[in-house]
Amino acid sequence: MYREENQMFKEPEDFIVEELPLYEPSQTGTHTYFAIRKRNLSTLEAINRISQELQVPTRDFGYAGLKDKNAITTQVLSVEGVAPEQILRIEQPAIEVLWAERHTHKLRVGHLRGNRFELTLRHISHDALPLVVELMERMVTEGVPNRFGTQRFGNKNDSHLIGKALVKAEWETVVRYMLADDAPQVDSVARRIQQELARKPVEKVVVSIPYRLRKLYLSAYQAYLFNTVLEKRMPHLGKLLAGDVAVKHSNGAPFLVGDPTVEQPRADAFEISPSGPIFGYKMRMPTGDVFTLETSILADEGVRLEKFRKVVGIRLPGTRRPLRMPIQLHEISAIDSGTGICLGFTLPAGGYATVVVEELLADIQPSKEI
Repeated sequence: MYREENQMFKEPEDFIVEELPLYEPSQTGTHTYFAIRKRNLSTLEAINRISQELQVPTRDFGYAGLKDKNAITTQVLSVEGVAPEQILRIEQPAIEVLWAERHTHKLRVGHLRGNRFELTLRHISHDALPLVVELMERMVTEGVPNRFGTQRFGNKNDSHLIGKALVKAEWETVVRYMLADDAPQVDSVARRIQQELARKPVEKVVVSIPYRLRKLYLSAYQAYLFNTVLEKRMPHLGKLLAGDVAVKHSNGAPFLVGDPTVEQPRADAFEISPSGPIFGYKMRMPTGDVFTLETSILADEGVRLEKFRKVVGIRLPGTRRPLRMPIQLHEISAIDSGTGICLGFTLPAGGYATVVVEELLADIQPSKEI
């Protein structure tokens, strides 16, 4: 059912994503915000192509979130020191520039309200439409598990393992993964690692891995740990426990739950949800049994919390992430011709549409799936 294996979404047109910006550009400043529509291209691949055409380093670009490759996606990027007129002249295969405006600062990860999705599930029978409607409406009421999708962990599903090795300072393990024969996505990095191993200590070689790649691996490990905690809390992701750190959905503010019976009505109304850890040295810690659960996950991994303070030059302050996410439905309909169902919905920033599909398919009879 995962997109990266092309079992459910066979064409980019089956998975359409539109990023919803957090704010509009001010039309003044040294940075240029610009929207692109890309097809069958990852965010970082798109940035690399544009940076080569503009002859601007990739570090000068900003983005609010990484968008899927095997899809048609619209998102906003930023770049410093390039005029909007020059951006509008960009000509790259699979990339269309929609607009460009000046702004005062770089676009940062997380600076988005959410994403709107239009998905086409071509292998679900029209007969399943009433059940799909029922299940999707239940998600609106109860929420969707806010787990990180499998694409967060890389094509080989090992990005979190590299991140774990970085946190534990197991440099040889990092290099072994990076030099794997079936790792084409990091070929250029792997070649550089091989060259540098001949003349540098392995730790210095690991530190020389591009910053964005190191950060990606560490984020994948944090995501893996969060997913592990979430699975321990299933299926009661809206139930508050004493010692929980709850998060307000309106503004993301966390607070410690003293008496869950007092706060539970707010959770039932979807104003708040219990949260899980994005482990880091500044992360707000729960208490009681929730603290025991979360720290036991780290203990099982053989990792101490203080290890997140600084890893290969990267600080990981950490945060809390709601265990469930709200979903706003726009459309559920049968495809006009042939088998299949269309879904239109919006998720908050950081939410994965593939998780929605996983939850949906898990409750549909196998005979109506594929």
